[in-house]
Amino acid sequence: MPSYDWCRMWETRFMVRNPMKHLPIPHEIVFERQISPKYYLSGQGRPLDMVQIVCTIAGEGMFKYGDSVWKLKPGTGFMCCLGDSKSAYFYPPHATAPWDFLWIDFVGSAAVNIINELVERHGHIIHFPVNSGFIKHLQSFRYQKRSMRFITATEAAKIVCDILTHLGEFLEVNDNDSRNSRLVQAAQQIITENLNRDLTLQEIAQRLQVSREHLSRIFREQTKMTPGAFASEERMNLARRLLRNRLYSCEDIAELTGFSGSASFARAFRNKFGISPSHFRK
Repeated sequence: MPSYDWCRMWETRFMVRNPMKHLPIPHEIVFERQISPKYYLSGQGRPLDMVQIVCTIAGEGMFKYGDSVWKLKPGTGFMCCLGDSKSAYFYPPHATAPWDFLWIDFVGSAAVNIINELVERHGHIIHFPVNSGFIKHLQSFRYQKRSMRFITATEAAKIVCDILTHLGEFLEVNDNDSRNSRLVQAAQQIITENLNRDLTLQEIAQRLQVSREHLSRIFREQTKMTPGAFASEERMNLARRLLRNRLYSCEDIAELTGFSGSASFARAFRNKFGISPSHFRK
């Protein structure tokens, strides 16, 4: 694989003392400029335990995953596992301006799991303002006293988490603005406002003017649980809060959480938490 070190405008590398297996490890943050049509990096033969986030600042690059190809214009980037053979990024042959991009890579199984889950939820492509806090946070590493930082395992994990927190502001906002997310949030609100009665999925779907099948599928995709499971979870959480309040008897709590009586409530509570409501209250 050819070396592209000459095109690095600046870089900050990290050396972690006594790394921990289950904590992500930052490897380096780099600001790079590419102008060569020969620049093409694929995942073939690259490390399997390393992941990368790339952000275009100026010009244009390309990202390819399988048969899909995306233009990487300013405010657009991608995230992927470095050793994924389906992935590649390159300087487009038609480009006339330099491709300026920031990137960071992380090492370790924890990093791979994090990026895989983010990609599963949001896709490979990310969008962000070029003057965003996320970009400014990455650029702040340029002004470190040395290009090599020696850090502990927990400092390393904090660096990764801080970067993902800044990135998440855009990933989660885009997700929350989606039609499916608004649908699920509306369904969750209906459920939590009616925990004292057993609403059917059909009733919830009718209120939201969607089919029962569509609501069930989207709800499961967004929350990894069914509407019924969510309702049961919320009922038990409410029951725990009410049990801490001595003003409510078990009969009152059973009614407020939609159970037919204190016996069925106690049975469900014990199945969930392994103890009776009365023992939990004590």
